[in-house]
Amino acid sequence: MAKITYIEHDGTEHVIDVKPGLTVMEGAVKNNIPGIDADCGGACACATCHVY
Repeated sequence: MAKITYIEHDGTEHVIDVKPGLTVMEGAVKNNIPGIDADCGGACACATCHVY
């Protein structure tokens, strides 16, 4: 599993283990990370998630 740190706009961190084969967005949605609505379905069009 990959350990991914999601950081909210206020600095709150969520460290999640994400299964291989899932995208960063899918990991966020499956783990109820606040602010990741995934309205675009992972097409990088809705701007609710950013990867650095």
